Amino acid sequence: MESFARAVEIVLKDGEVRDAPGYRPEAAHWGVAVLASGYVQARQALSEELMAGAL
Repeated sequence: MESFARAVEIVLKDGEVRDAPGYRPEAAHWGVAVLASGYVQARQALSEELMAGAL
């Protein structure tokens, strides 16, 4: 949940600078925000930890 909140925060903070009538964040911006939130890295680390424990 923390990663989700961080991604939303990143998009909203950037949107504050770009705000204009009809502004919508692009899909690519969400992808960048998800990467910047640390979600992908956390999932990879958890997966590696689970795989190591299964051996």
